[in-house]
Amino acid sequence: MNNVHLAIQFFIQLAVILLFCRLVGAIALRLGQPQVVAEMLAGVLLGPSLFGLVWPEAQHWLFPWDSSQKMRDTQSYLFPASQLGLALYMFVVGMEFRVDIVRRKLTSSIAVSVAGMLTPFVLGAGLAWILFDRTTLFPRTTSLSEAMLFLGASMCITAFPMLARIIHFKKLAGTTMGTVALGAGAIDDATAWCLLAVVLASFEKNWSHAVVNIAGGVAYVALTLLIVRPLLLRAKAWFAKNGTLTEAGLVVGLALMALGAWFTDLIGLHAVFGAFVMGAAMPRGVVVRDLVGRIQPLTVALLLPLFFT
Repeated sequence: MNNVHLAIQFFIQLAVILLFCRLVGAIALRLGQPQVVAEMLAGVLLGPSLFGLVWPEAQHWLFPWDSSQKMRDTQSYLFPASQLGLALYMFVVGMEFRVDIVRRKLTSSIAVSVAGMLTPFVLGAGLAWILFDRTTLFPRTTSLSEAMLFLGASMCITAFPMLARIIHFKKLAGTTMGTVALGAGAIDDATAWCLLAVVLASFEKNWSHAVVNIAGGVAYVALTLLIVRPLLLRAKAWFAKNGTLTEAGLVVGLALMALGAWFTDLIGLHAVFGAFVMGAAMPRGVVVRDLVGRIQPLTVALLLPLFFT
């Protein structure tokens, strides 16, 4: 496909995904399910599991893919667009995150996070212990301890963006329960990704990636909250004039979000953490109010369904 054909394909895919998500969402709402569940279900229905099974020619025409990589397929442009939507959404979640509640309820957040990690880790490790000698799921070079660590760490990872959307759907954003859940989810996910990096490093006998992953994550959080945040507070008057956010303020906010997502993706922590932490660093008041007001509607309606489908 050339660029013109890619654009044509993208627009028809976008229309189908958005309309189908709304259709499934209307049914899901009657069953008390949030829109995010409908979007994930829509992805399954539009994929090879149903659409591709019932009408494979039409599914391949609408969502072409090429396993030989001789041509650019659907993933080559839908994936970056979906990651942009995810990063923007987590940026908004970070801006709405109540840091003051987390400070007061830090013990509760840590307790929930530890409980949310310990149980799936033990169950995952136990499952690996059962499957190790009874199946060929693990490579021959993998030891039992490595298999248990890998499966345990994998089971610890939380669907952080999905958790955030469910909290918004239940109107728990900004409440003590919602904030503690988000704080625990953030701690849980960051810890689990670092643990997974350690496990993979032990597989490869190369610890440099794990060091970069963990040290880079800690350095990013410290830099963002201790240096970037105070600088943004000082520049708040430049970002907001006459009670509204300036265009320059909007561009700077989006650029910082992109830089945060880029860095955490680069070190292997995933873009959601960079965008979320950068959102938490944004100056409260007019800046956050207008950034959320301008970013959230289009992100949730247009870009985020691409990620979940």
